[in-house]
Amino acid sequence: MRSGRVTLPRTLDELAPLMDLRPTERGFTVATLATEHGAIMGAYQLLQQVLAAERADPDKRVLSLHTAFVHGGRSGEPVDIAVEFGQRGRSFSSATLTTTQDGRLVSRAVVLLTADEPDFLRHQAPAPRPASAQDWTEVAGLWPGASWRSRAGTPGESVVRLGVEGVVPDGTVGRALTAMATEGAVMSALIEMSEGWEFRQGSANVLTQSVTLLEPIGSTGGVVVTGAANYAGRGRAHGTGTVTDDDGRLLATFQTTGVLRGPAPPAV
Repeated sequence: MRSGRVTLPRTLDELAPLMDLRPTERGFTVATLATEHGAIMGAYQLLQQVLAAERADPDKRVLSLHTAFVHGGRSGEPVDIAVEFGQRGRSFSSATLTTTQDGRLVSRAVVLLTADEPDFLRHQAPAPRPASAQDWTEVAGLWPGASWRSRAGTPGESVVRLGVEGVVPDGTVGRALTAMATEGAVMSALIEMSEGWEFRQGSANVLTQSVTLLEPIGSTGGVVVTGAANYAGRGRAHGTGTVTDDDGRLLATFQTTGVLRGPAPPAV
């Protein structure tokens, strides 16, 4: 999501304080990024939830993450992430991650972790045509590396390419960054359709985010995050998206439901 004029981490080293999870009796405590609107950014919560889940069960990787953002919290102040396992088996684990700040609920995630097994069936949906080099223009965003936006996108669609080389040191960080990168895609697609609209806290917020992480991203030079706005109405918004490599190979899918409100009425 957009965050006013806050300075975002532009490298993995700058992002490191938000990835420094310190163990506690029930889980972890971790810093948050200060923002101008005062709320904790949901994208970074997704990043931290993947890290927390895989730190708590290091023999498995996150397969799916379903997060509900409950309260904005106070940005710039630390949060606690409690990890509670409902099941821990050889093939799968399921856990609930509860993020709180001074005892107040900020978000809650249900996580499914998996131990990979040999392929019984290998299938990929037909890949979209990769964008050509002239379709991209460099932009700044949440990604701690180079990023580009497609100039060939259609209304209601956001397409961003993210440079992976030198950014992803291991699979856990790759999955955490992938989850982080999906959070703003659908809402950005809708906001771009609203000319002259200006962001304010509470006017375009993600309420729930679901991410399914299928393949690692560290073996490719770049990933393409495509968010498609499927619905906007009644003050709400919904959309879906994919993360692919440059050849269109599917790496992750996601679904977003959020708030989308127009300008506040003038004061009388």
